[in-house]
Amino acid sequence: MFLAACNDLTLGPEPANTPEKNFELMWQEFDQLYGLFEVKQINWREVYNHYRPLVNSSTSDDELFDILSQMLGQLNDGHVWLLKPGPNYRRFDSGKAYPQDNFSLDVAKNYLEVANEIHSKEGIAIVYGRFPGNIGYVYFEDLGQSPSFYDKEMKQVISYLSDTKALIVDARSLEGGDDRSAQLVASIFATERTAYMTSRFRSGPKHTDFTAPIEWYINPSEKYSYTHPVILLTSRTTGSAGETFTLAMRKIAQVQHLGDTTNGIFSENPRRELPNGWIYTISVGDFRAADGKSYEGIGIAPQKVVRNTKEATDSGKDLVIETALNSF
Repeated sequence: MFLAACNDLTLGPEPANTPEKNFELMWQEFDQLYGLFEVKQINWREVYNHYRPLVNSSTSDDELFDILSQMLGQLNDGHVWLLKPGPNYRRFDSGKAYPQDNFSLDVAKNYLEVANEIHSKEGIAIVYGRFPGNIGYVYFEDLGQSPSFYDKEMKQVISYLSDTKALIVDARSLEGGDDRSAQLVASIFATERTAYMTSRFRSGPKHTDFTAPIEWYINPSEKYSYTHPVILLTSRTTGSAGETFTLAMRKIAQVQHLGDTTNGIFSENPRRELPNGWIYTISVGDFRAADGKSYEGIGIAPQKVVRNTKEATDSGKDLVIETALNSF
């Protein structure tokens, strides 16, 4: 996601590389930088009082990793993780693990009469095509390219799909990217200027110290647009910029939301490093829908819940797409 306000997170000289100092540094940096204590109703001092006595000078690396993981687990934040590099590699993710959503792009593409691909340097970026019945399809692998990339490529996509009677936008594998790109793509479907999100960032030592909120709007694209009915598909994999995209799309009258609840991870999460070389991330922001509601740790529920099953996917069926096609 796009980091606008928190590039400089230096907190002073690096302390000595001991188990106690590594623990103290991590706890202190979350205390000063984490943006979601109030949203998640977490008393970080109580967390410290519980876990700090478990660490001493003889604590082993594996023991320390387990203790830090348990502490970060209290946050239930999918944008927070801890990584121990090297031959004894370990990784812990704070967020809740959701069941596999059984999505297969190959299965989805088999429903299309024509499937076209747009690639970035990283691989597939966009898949688009037509279903029988003149219904269009656009799939986003992520929104990690710059807004200019999507501005150029979506012009081609919308031109190709302009005469379709409806469109399915598939964000089921959209784990993240650039919030500005999400904003640009959503604007293609907008018919009026609409506020859809605010973001703010920790700016001081108190858990309530934040920058002034930034208001995010979608404005109807002046270059090209698609204003026929749209169904947006999401899953528990849809996260980060995929969720800010979902917030924007849900403010558009002709868009229906179908599939599963999104992941529930919105904030920016810059990387930090402990003296022992372990890497971790901190959610430094507070992102909310335009009405002030936070979906952190909750996710955005669709208007209609439809989930694939492993049996269906294995047999070449996509129950979510079939439901969407039958909804127009």
